[in-house]
Amino acid sequence: MAELTDAQLTLLRDRNFGVVATLKSDGSPQTSVVWIDTDGEHVIFNTRNDRAKGRHLRRDPRVSVTIFDAERAYRYFEVEGVAELEVEGANEHIHELSRKYNDGKDFHTPENRVIVKVTPRRIFDYQVSS
Repeated sequence: MAELTDAQLTLLRDRNFGVVATLKSDGSPQTSVVWIDTDGEHVIFNTRNDRAKGRHLRRDPRVSVTIFDAERAYRYFEVEGVAELEVEGANEHIHELSRKYNDGKDFHTPENRVIVKVTPRRIFDYQVSS
């Protein structure tokens, strides 16, 4: 397992966005912009169970997440890893993320959510930890 650096953890905790890439059943990639979080070990995001990300990750847990610095887009890092899906606490977690990204407001539809925890296997860093 690769370990996130302090600088990478800071980007995850701040109000930056990630781009998640999952694999469709035919092997082609699907990407989406997400709100991100961390527990200090994993890259974490939240989605609906019935969205493409949730469906793809239940079938194939391999995932890539690229996190950009909102202030400097050419400062980013990519995490390749394996996703673990957790339903418990997911509706509350989307409220936490919404308050972080949406000026303290709760999320408008906190139903059928899942927390995605990505265990880093490989990290590519561009101007974050250097």
